[in-house]
Amino acid sequence: MKGVIQRESIDASKLLEPRELNVGSTVTFQGIVRNTESSRELSHLFYDADEKLATVEINKILEEAKEKYGLIDAIAIHRIGIVKPGETSLFVAVNSTHRKEGFDGCKFIVDAIKERLPIWKKDHFVDGSESWH
Repeated sequence: MKGVIQRESIDASKLLEPRELNVGSTVTFQGIVRNTESSRELSHLFYDADEKLATVEINKILEEAKEKYGLIDAIAIHRIGIVKPGETSLFVAVNSTHRKEGFDGCKFIVDAIKERLPIWKKDHFVDGSESWH
């Protein structure tokens, strides 16, 4: 189990390869920045965070998911800093014995990250305007 807050791009192709023979399912989620928000063209997003608290909380979420859904392994990475349209801002992957637990565990992790992490998002539009979320 590993939760990470990072500024670097996320390379999902190298993450969470099954290492145990009892892995029967790998479920992944990638949150990708769209090029529009509320019908307005985005230049980029800026994510700010309390990195220390966010790292602690993301790892708590992974442990909760492991216990609740019986996951074998999980990883969650959330970007901070500038993230452009087409780039991944959130990556979650879980290994489980069966697909139902994998899907349920992955959904739990994504929803909990969105609700609980001290991460804030600022939309930067091509017209120069900005908006915090």
